[in-house]
Amino acid sequence: MDDPLLILDQIVGCLDKWALSVADISLASQSENIVYRLTTTQGGKYALRIHRPGYHTFAELVSEHEWTNALIDKGFPLPNAIPTVDGELYVPMNVDGGVRFVGLVEWLDGNSLQALTEENENLELLYASLEQAGELMAKLHNHSRQWQPSESFSRHKFDIDGFFGGAPFWGRYWDSSFVDEAQQQLLLKSQKQLIQTLGRLGNTPEVFGMIHADLHHGNLFLSTDKQSKNKMYLIDFDDAGFGWYLYDIAVTLHEYQDREDFSKLSAALLQGYEKVTILSNDHRALIPMFLHIRSLALIGWITARPELGYAESLKALVDQSCEQATHFLP
Repeated sequence: MDDPLLILDQIVGCLDKWALSVADISLASQSENIVYRLTTTQGGKYALRIHRPGYHTFAELVSEHEWTNALIDKGFPLPNAIPTVDGELYVPMNVDGGVRFVGLVEWLDGNSLQALTEENENLELLYASLEQAGELMAKLHNHSRQWQPSESFSRHKFDIDGFFGGAPFWGRYWDSSFVDEAQQQLLLKSQKQLIQTLGRLGNTPEVFGMIHADLHHGNLFLSTDKQSKNKMYLIDFDDAGFGWYLYDIAVTLHEYQDREDFSKLSAALLQGYEKVTILSNDHRALIPMFLHIRSLALIGWITARPELGYAESLKALVDQSCEQATHFLP
């Protein structure tokens, strides 16, 4: 795993591009990317992101901000990107012999829904927050249905190829070293039924478009500011791409699927969603399938990132996914 202090030493010089006078900088998170919390001598607060090498091209990173800027223009609550004094959104820096792109966004004071519920299991807050998340998600999907990207816009797809093709976006989960031969055969067999169902669902703008794609409870952010307490922000659009809107719903619900009150949590999210957009019964019935697809994608993602230390939970995820797969056999 990257040493964030060594990485910081190699990129700190790029802060001159933003003409920032830094009072403090500290590690905020390290997963797909490395994120530092930066405070200036004038009291400004920012998140400095060092992007994972080989994950996105420069064009894809710029397109991420085209998408988030379009959402901000429509009033969606999310952090603003901060351009350099030259108007650039990213600065390429040499790190360990390769190039990594560095970007800056505003820092929002608050806590993720994950942190809040881990510190204090406040069910009232959790249900209300999921309802709020559902409403925001539905508004995002409605915006996606009518939004027109620029000709240069470039983002990945969570479509049939993106999940099950020769080179899925998050990796060939069925080839994971944590999947044994019998499990692999089961997953490949059930994959055929998943592909057929997704093919019938189609990819028209009514069901498929730009999505967040990683709206788990760590990316649902509640403000602690007194004037906007518990206002929800959507953060971390690094995985945003083209996909089924139902997958977005499944990503949020996936974190809670093993809880005894899953049906109540699911109802809260969908209640908020249907304040904006009504889900047909046929689409509601597909949510368990998309929960399963999320599990499969996570197997690929975790397998490709052993440095994150999730191996212990991966075997349980594989076993659970194989049990789920028995419900999707041709």
